Amino acid sequence: MSVARRLSRSVAAQFADSARLRRGVWLCLAILLFYGVLVQSERLGEARGDHAAAAGLLDRAEASLRRRDWPELLAAERETHRDIRSEFWRAETEGVAQAELQAALAGLFADFGLRDLRIRSGASRRVPGLSDVLRVQTRLDALYRPGTEHRMVHALAAHPGRLIVDRLDLVRRSPGDSYLALVVSSYFVGIEPDETGTK
Repeated sequence: MSVARRLSRSVAAQFADSARLRRGVWLCLAILLFYGVLVQSERLGEARGDHAAAAGLLDRAEASLRRRDWPELLAAERETHRDIRSEFWRAETEGVAQAELQAALAGLFADFGLRDLRIRSGASRRVPGLSDVLRVQTRLDALYRPGTEHRMVHALAAHPGRLIVDRLDLVRRSPGDSYLALVVSSYFVGIEPDETGTK
């Protein structure tokens, strides 16, 4: 008689003789079955959620296809697009864009009595997905009179051209002398991709 057969007969005899062993085995089987039901229930819940999301998406798509006001929506979208683009700065070349932004900064801070004023060109980058939009950056460094900080920040925020403040450092060196470091960006349209080295 093989070892496996003898072992199986021994286990079967112990199983038949011991009520405690039978209860333990049945309890283990019940736990495994309960765990299997829980796992399957979780899987079914996830599948039900995925199905509900897909059904909702399909319902929204069908509702969009049934709309009759697409021409009006398209016209409103084009108008919004025109309004947004009208707020962009315009320039024919990257150099002109840099010069315009630098001149705007110089004019903006002309009445604040800045000393040792330096304005330099910064990085210029194409906006991903919008080949005709260029983000131009300029840096301004100067000494200024303490107490004018709020007026300078207000002038930046109220400028009619959209200016994005990338960095603003106001450092007080002494009671009568403070240092301003400002990096601003703005978006320009009208610069063809081949007229600038940026990509």
